[in-house]
Amino acid sequence: MEISLNWLSEFVELPELPQLVQKLTAVGIEVEAVRDSAAKVKKVIVGLIEECDEHPNANRLHVCKVFDGKARHQVVCGASNVTVGMRAPFAPIGAQVPAFDIEPRLIRGIESAGMLCSRADLGLESSSEGLWDLGNDAEIGSNVLEIAGIGPSITLGITPNRPDLLSHIGVAREIAAATGKKLKLPSFRLTEKGPEIRSLARVIIDDTNGCKRYVARVVRHVKVGPSPKWLINRIEQAGMRSINNIVDATNYVLLEMGQPLHAFDISQIASEEGLPTLHVRHAQKDEQIKTLDGNDIRLGEDDLLIADSRRALALAGVMGGQNSEVTATTTTVLLESAYFDPARVRCTAKRHAMRTESSMRFERGCDPGAVIRAIDRCAQLLVEIAEGEVAKGYFEVAAKLELTREVPIRFARVKRLLGIELNAETIVQLLEPLEIRVAGRTEAAIRVIVPSFRPDLMREVDIIEELARRYGYDKIPERLPDTGTEYYYDAGSDTLKDILRARLIASSCSEVVTFGFGNPAIMKLLAPEKGEPLKIINPLGEELSALRTSLLPGLLNVLSHNQRFGQKDIRIFEIGSVFSSRDKVEDEDPRDRDLPQENLVAGLLICGGRYQSLWYERGENVDFSDLSGIIEDLSQTFQLTEPIRSMPATKSILNPYCSATISLEDRAIGYAGQLLPEICEQFDICGPVYVAEIELASFAALRNKISYKPLPKYPKTRRDIAIIAPCNIPAEKIRAFLLQNAGGKLGSEVIEQVRLFDVYKGKPISDSHVSLAFAIDYRSRERTLTDSEVSEAFNFVQDALKKQFQVEVRSAS
Repeated sequence: MEISLNWLSEFVELPELPQLVQKLTAVGIEVEAVRDSAAKVKKVIVGLIEECDEHPNANRLHVCKVFDGKARHQVVCGASNVTVGMRAPFAPIGAQVPAFDIEPRLIRGIESAGMLCSRADLGLESSSEGLWDLGNDAEIGSNVLEIAGIGPSITLGITPNRPDLLSHIGVAREIAAATGKKLKLPSFRLTEKGPEIRSLARVIIDDTNGCKRYVARVVRHVKVGPSPKWLINRIEQAGMRSINNIVDATNYVLLEMGQPLHAFDISQIASEEGLPTLHVRHAQKDEQIKTLDGNDIRLGEDDLLIADSRRALALAGVMGGQNSEVTATTTTVLLESAYFDPARVRCTAKRHAMRTESSMRFERGCDPGAVIRAIDRCAQLLVEIAEGEVAKGYFEVAAKLELTREVPIRFARVKRLLGIELNAETIVQLLEPLEIRVAGRTEAAIRVIVPSFRPDLMREVDIIEELARRYGYDKIPERLPDTGTEYYYDAGSDTLKDILRARLIASSCSEVVTFGFGNPAIMKLLAPEKGEPLKIINPLGEELSALRTSLLPGLLNVLSHNQRFGQKDIRIFEIGSVFSSRDKVEDEDPRDRDLPQENLVAGLLICGGRYQSLWYERGENVDFSDLSGIIEDLSQTFQLTEPIRSMPATKSILNPYCSATISLEDRAIGYAGQLLPEICEQFDICGPVYVAEIELASFAALRNKISYKPLPKYPKTRRDIAIIAPCNIPAEKIRAFLLQNAGGKLGSEVIEQVRLFDVYKGKPISDSHVSLAFAIDYRSRERTLTDSEVSEAFNFVQDALKKQFQVEVRSAS
């Protein structure tokens, strides 16, 4: 909301600009920008163009003689609208405009002693087509900004719950309350002449739910033309452009009081029973209207219209139609001032992508109590600036509408919520400047009357929030709240999700929550094996049109978002449901057969640095071992009956040389691996990226209760074996073989652990082979193993390896 400080000063005495900004911020009104055009424009005056000749050396330039009231100056000008007799802003030598200081210049061989300016040159617009024509009334030699009434302005960020601040009077009311100054409302006296309004027009409300209050006046004998300078300056400084004196008057009242108005050419309204008749009704299906901006709109049955018996004339609360707009031939106008249902206006504006100054106010809740005063204000303006004659009386059609409401405030509740004690006198002093009046009081509470322009104040807590705002948040002492609860022991949760969440957080991962639906094309790309995603009947758009079949799209979107904001080191997880088509079961409840199959899944993604990029950590990045370590930790946490075993993954989006299928009891329950670079490119992320997904139903079925065992009593013996194996044999397959067979006659129970501790590829080993080194730990729970027993078992497994995998044993110890 653009607020002119010159205009605002008519309603309240303003403090200095820095103090004003501070006061507004303190009461919760955000000041987004402060604009003061005069600060960057100096000595620019009104100049009269007496001569205008073509430049001898340039086709598009003119050489002008400009009179400033005292002297004449030669100026080279390139504006297309420059003409003899025009009065335009003139910046002589020594003047200043926002872009530069004015100095003598030689332009194509002709000396120019100054500059003729457009509004854009003075910083009043982003672009202008030509010179600013100041009109014949502008006094030659006078300061341009002073005669135009241009002064500083502020841009306010108004929250949706404060429609009262979308006007100069509303902002002035807040400033008066904050500074203790008196609010001065505009005074006027409406003069009515001519016949009664009921002999000139009719108004019928067919949709009382959409229109709670409708008021109309008729103004005859108007002369449509340009607005006076003061009116043009006012509305332009508030961000609107001048149309004509009739439309400008409605916009003036909108900016001053916050009540949108509309003017119809009464000659364009179809007659019923001999009188032009307006109907406020809902639109018919596929009914059309051409709005003032030239767009043809196809309407829906929920849209509210102002219409006559033949056609739609305006989209209520949003924009008027071209078929009833005020033109140069208009002589009689019907003014409209109404209170339309905010939800209906909001839905219409959103449906047709038409956000206007009117819809912005109606959808937030205009003041139903200001409807009559606003139309009277506008009618009187038309008397003054358009020589109109206001017909006697007005139409008012209103549903039962409570303009004010009473809200009780308990002193104990104020103290509990704010932590401070306010007595009745203090509360009254804080609320009365906001026109919130006291209706009655008891020892424990008071009742206040909320004015109609504050639709946000519905409950006791809303009024208490106003008290905090007026009292000053900075004056409320900081202290810890008294919880008033007794200590109790929380034994924690034993659910699968909670335990899993705790372990992943302990692994330095952060939990994220993403949408349960997404783009079906992305889902088919990342999880083609899951089939066609289930479509949503009423999607918000193609990007959110199907139930997710994998957690991976959401995790990748989170990674992409974080990388765009400079966060490169990511470890995240999500525990959520994925959906697929339901298998039909004969004895299934028929009501469940149309529901999707829902499975709980854990998704994991890691990327970036392994540590915190400190100098002594060598800048290492995460790799597949970090991902597999997290997964192995999960299997140990849940003490699964069978450890998670990995096999080569066949998932198409993973690097085939850096991936694994996670399985339990030979059944695949998930995957882990490095995403292919082309997948990363589609999400605009930098790799390498490592991901995993695990079905949690298997965890729940196979997990054991936590058990404990004593520390081993007997020593272990280690043997290392290095082999040369073909690259197409997974190292995990060899490790699993050693785990089962390295014990020989002693059995697999004596094999405590088998670890891969070294991998080498290069000369003198051929390109198709790789060197793998494993450490085997032997330990018996019953006795100390002898060296000969371990050696015999170790020799046995070496021979078994050669027969099973056709590998070469390089060394053994």
